[in-house]
Amino acid sequence: MSGNYSSVSFDSQEIAPDPSLFSLNLTTQFPVERSIPQALLNNDTINSDISIAYQSTVRISNGDATGALWNINDTIYVFGGGFKEPINTLSAYNTTTNQWKEVNVTGGNFNFGNRTSSQYVSVPDSGLGFIYGGTDYMGGMIRLNASDPDNLSWTNETLGNGSHGIEVPNLESGAMVYIPAGDEGMLITFGGGNVTSGISPDSGWPYDSDWLTVYVYDIASHTWWAQRASGDAPSHRTGFCAVVTESPDGSAFHITTYGGWSLLYQRSFEDVQILSIPSFTWINATGLSSNTNKEQQVNSTVGRDSLTGACQAYRGAQMIVLGGEIRAGAYSLTNGACSNTFEPVRVLDLSTYEWKNELNTSASYEVPSIIYNKIGGNATGGAISTVPAAGFADPTLASLLQKHVGGATVTSSITPSTTPSDVAQSSSVNSGAIAGGVVGGIVALALVAGMAWFLIRRKRQDQAAEITIPQQKWEPPVPPQEMEATYGRLPEAGGVPIHEVAAGSHVVEIGVGYPRHMPTNPTE
Repeated sequence: MSGNYSSVSFDSQEIAPDPSLFSLNLTTQFPVERSIPQALLNNDTINSDISIAYQSTVRISNGDATGALWNINDTIYVFGGGFKEPINTLSAYNTTTNQWKEVNVTGGNFNFGNRTSSQYVSVPDSGLGFIYGGTDYMGGMIRLNASDPDNLSWTNETLGNGSHGIEVPNLESGAMVYIPAGDEGMLITFGGGNVTSGISPDSGWPYDSDWLTVYVYDIASHTWWAQRASGDAPSHRTGFCAVVTESPDGSAFHITTYGGWSLLYQRSFEDVQILSIPSFTWINATGLSSNTNKEQQVNSTVGRDSLTGACQAYRGAQMIVLGGEIRAGAYSLTNGACSNTFEPVRVLDLSTYEWKNELNTSASYEVPSIIYNKIGGNATGGAISTVPAAGFADPTLASLLQKHVGGATVTSSITPSTTPSDVAQSSSVNSGAIAGGVVGGIVALALVAGMAWFLIRRKRQDQAAEITIPQQKWEPPVPPQEMEATYGRLPEAGGVPIHEVAAGSHVVEIGVGYPRHMPTNPTE
């Protein structure tokens, strides 16, 4: 949630230090990868008496004060604030009345610390919100029940005390998303750093997660599994973002990830990867997306990080990316300043994996061939590979993934246009809307009543100059270097004239997290 915002015109730059909640109107088609039209932005100042939201945006000057934003019904709940003693309070913003208030939650004092780099997600249809991991971690996963807005409650689930199966994972700067499978839905989380594996003595950071290990949580039974995936998985990646789409026939869910920072390789990435479920197959779509990626056409080493929570699937067909730290190798190309080269909003068509110049409010989703060539079926679904290559971690998990929230188990009758080489038994589920969001961190946006909402810590004056991009040659990976045990300041994404959101902003039903950086200037 903390980040930088600049309002720039051709002859001046507005500076206003007040913390604010900005909303971006997504109900009309508008151009992206350029300046955000000011007319599309609304600004609601957060007063200091709204302590959780206010402290989450201004408490720490280096941008580390973060948390979660849960989007439930017509309300955004703010979790975090950097409090030294646990409390049972949240800030709540009603998107209908545009009013803030503080609300109490029964069940315990679980709002504590900054919770930077945590994974969180909202399930608006059931009134639930979840968060686990990150800094100031108390252990377990907090489960908020806001189905009755007048009687909020939460629990902190740990193994044997509210949850079952395996231990609650302890990741940071990873991703968590919701899929409407099972009786009440399931959470999928992966990537980032794995604190449970320990701290690397070379870097001072947690060891990287194995992206072939995907953690699954069943909401109805409160059960965790560790499921083995296969395919072309990313690795050594934090500060990326993720969104979910569903095949039109409901036979599979496809989680698309974008960007991220690698401590090992000392650079950011523009990679686009797909995790298809229930086969738990990783597919690399970077080759497709790079054909229309203007950022990589500027410089092949350009990448974005600090994206945890910065992406959202719009109507299940497009991925909106808001903000991010932009680098060539380890070198920051924005440094908190506005830029004509790198803009704050991007849109990726999830049916073609092409970057678009505008948000298409009438777009619909079709399964792209790069997916059904791997799992079978065609553009409408009909997935044939519905069992992981390593088998399911548990028969119960296999059974749940054949169900759809609110619907019965069905078998697809679609004739596949492509059959994968390794065909597993076939099963599918009814189609349905993806309700939830993405976990992770910089700006986070939530689609509430056709609006994207994001909290900004402060507006900052920086030079709105053209960026000189170093033409760095990519070098082979080097061993991790000693890092400070603090989170680096994340400058803002660029664009002129704009209202831009910066690399440290976190909000809404997506997660929070900072990548593990080298200095912004590699010569330092």
